[in-house]
Amino acid sequence: MTAEATKAPFGIGTKLSYGIGSVAFGIKDNGFGALLLLFYNQALGLDARLAGLAIAIALVVDAFVDPLIGYVSDRSNTRWGRRHPFMYAATVPAALSYYFLFSPPDGLSQTSLFSYLLITAILVRVCIAFFEIPNSALIAEFTQNYEERTSYLNWRVFFGWMAGLTMSVAAFGVFLAKGVGNTPGTQIPANYHFYGVAAAVIMFTASMASALGTHHTIPSLYRPPSLSESRGFDGFFQDVRRTLSSQSAVIILLTGALVMLALALLGGVTPYIYSYFFGLKPQQISVLYGSAFLSAFAALICTHLLSRWLEKRQALMGVTIAAVLTTPIAAALQLLGLLPASSSPSLIPILFTLGAVGATFLIIQTTLYYSMTADVVEENEVKTGRRDEGTFFAANIFVRKCATGLGILLTSALLTLAGFPEKAIPGSVPEPVITLLIKYFIGAFIILNAAVIFCARSFKVTRARHAENLAVIAKRREQGTAAR
Repeated sequence: MTAEATKAPFGIGTKLSYGIGSVAFGIKDNGFGALLLLFYNQALGLDARLAGLAIAIALVVDAFVDPLIGYVSDRSNTRWGRRHPFMYAATVPAALSYYFLFSPPDGLSQTSLFSYLLITAILVRVCIAFFEIPNSALIAEFTQNYEERTSYLNWRVFFGWMAGLTMSVAAFGVFLAKGVGNTPGTQIPANYHFYGVAAAVIMFTASMASALGTHHTIPSLYRPPSLSESRGFDGFFQDVRRTLSSQSAVIILLTGALVMLALALLGGVTPYIYSYFFGLKPQQISVLYGSAFLSAFAALICTHLLSRWLEKRQALMGVTIAAVLTTPIAAALQLLGLLPASSSPSLIPILFTLGAVGATFLIIQTTLYYSMTADVVEENEVKTGRRDEGTFFAANIFVRKCATGLGILLTSALLTLAGFPEKAIPGSVPEPVITLLIKYFIGAFIILNAAVIFCARSFKVTRARHAENLAVIAKRREQGTAAR
């Protein structure tokens, strides 16, 4: 295996440029998860069922579009390479569509508002996918080094996490904070308009910075045969099925689905835990969410060290166990009566510390999963003779989107099983109902992460096997026999 196959070809500037490419996706995920339903339902008066239906249909459209974007990107051959034409083309449409999503015309009927939400939600998802899929797939081309890939993805997860968290804090702390009379800020459409403007500007700036910052790498990236020399679209479904049919691909996608489902469940239940179980005020909850800023920096350092000391699958199993032990620990301790009362000044510092520790392990878990996904690219190339980074990362991104939606459904199911009332006022929910919800959550969180550990144990792409794959690929290329 040549030195060129394993060394890191680019410096810290390229890592930062690649990492900042996740900002748009992070903001979009935050907006769809925390603000979109609130805006259309509470501020604009759209029936919640119609709003949910529009968001669900947009997700279904994603199911067809994402693999196609990855497939076409893999097989493109332009003077700007395979990825950058898509990235440049998507920056303006992605930002504009997100702006329009939060700036609908006044006076729309229920049907018109539903149609507007449906169309703009689809545009946002598709436009951001046109940037995110090619951009994220660059990691498999930047370096084939087993540890260095984790370093690149460390920055990507860091920027995505920070962007989503920052906009979440800004949305509730700045844009939606000002009400009018008895009307809260969350029910004033103009507040969301200003949020949409700020988010769109940040998304465009970060995406363009990532495209420009990685442009110099184009001459070093892999170039496939032109589309005119390949199968084109005739074998699209066959090629996608073959790409995702290997054992390693199936295992890593299932792992990702479980990881993201557990995170989505945690995100859905956490507000109920803080508000109804601990009896905290919104300002106190905002402080606790802020602990994740520290977690992002801690994970940036710890992930780098773990990827050098351990196999990725070993590190993933270890941090998953740590996440299970630390993430629900505050709720478990409260159930046992071991934490101070909600009126105690020591409760918030304790919850802040526990939250920061748990979030650190969850961020590391996500980064390791992404890095393992990149290693499947060479495994698949040995098997098929093709480099299908775009297809793999399209599948990965789609799994993340689906898991987020399923996480919301799972949260709703747990609330229903516990008998949690609608429009409940904190302090009025019977203690047995809250206790039951907490127990269901802890049980589901443990089961999902136990399945993550089981899948990680079955993942076969170790450091040694990755090196063997690189050697096979290098030999094929030297002999000029790689399949095209």
